[in-house]
Amino acid sequence: MLSHAELVHIWNRCHACGAAPIIGPRFACQTCPTGADNDLCATCYQLFKRGQIEHPSPEAREAPAGRHLFRAFEGIERERALPWLAAPWSAALAPRVPDRSVVRPEFRSGGESFFGSYAFVVVLENGGPLLLTALHVLDELAKFRGIDCSDKNVSYTGGELPHQITDVQLYDPFAANWVLNRLGAARDMLPLPDARICSNEPYSQQDIAAFRLVPSSVFQPLRLATAPPRVGEPIWLAVNLGHGARQRAEQAVTVEITDKTFIFRFAAHDLPLYTSGAPLLNRTGEVVGINVGGGTFEKQKLGHGVSVLSVRHLLEWA
Repeated sequence: MLSHAELVHIWNRCHACGAAPIIGPRFACQTCPTGADNDLCATCYQLFKRGQIEHPSPEAREAPAGRHLFRAFEGIERERALPWLAAPWSAALAPRVPDRSVVRPEFRSGGESFFGSYAFVVVLENGGPLLLTALHVLDELAKFRGIDCSDKNVSYTGGELPHQITDVQLYDPFAANWVLNRLGAARDMLPLPDARICSNEPYSQQDIAAFRLVPSSVFQPLRLATAPPRVGEPIWLAVNLGHGARQRAEQAVTVEITDKTFIFRFAAHDLPLYTSGAPLLNRTGEVVGINVGGGTFEKQKLGHGVSVLSVRHLLEWA
């Protein structure tokens, strides 16, 4: 039987002490909106119960009132992740990320506004352009409206959340002052019956949200790839890398691809935070997935997402 010390939580960090990954039991707050500041390691959880540390963290955008409810998770065996470090790395030329293809969304629900991290525009072979992002990017709005989109809620139909979204504004995340650079708007959120926020990372194959776009010539849609990358193939995360970076994509290598997982490893160690919903591109600039989460293992930066096959499958029901 494995000891707690042999179990790791690659996709989580402790918001109190900063441990990444968390070793041993992880305590995830079930009350706070999904994000990077929900988890405590076992030591910090005991300190929280004694009133010696704050939760949520002081910089959390929304601090829900009332009692915080935690759920304990055990983690995975360290050996499970070792193959992810073995896939060979080779530098490759990054694909071009067109202007006005990657956006920052603002979701409005009545008089309330919720900014998401990233989304992007795609064009389908048999239809008009769509805005795609990760479903958990809307989790703060969903919880504000009392809607459970998690994979634990078997009664969620996919239609509850779209009724709560009254407007979606889109901004240029690469602009120096993005909030003053509005590009356009999206409209109806598509009811996707099988879309869910997955509670057990990296199993994120259902974490997708899609919107119809308001007709506009300003966007430059990306195209969906026909197949996901193979293990060892390079991919790129298309985001604003900050620090005056001239390129718009950070290279990674695919380390696992199954019907439920899409995992990749970065060479860079200093990646921007909050990149959920951004596109993952292949060499030709086609979308091979949606970025969902990230983590650290053996000082290596890892990420996971929704593969293009899952994206296509979920959109079939739209």
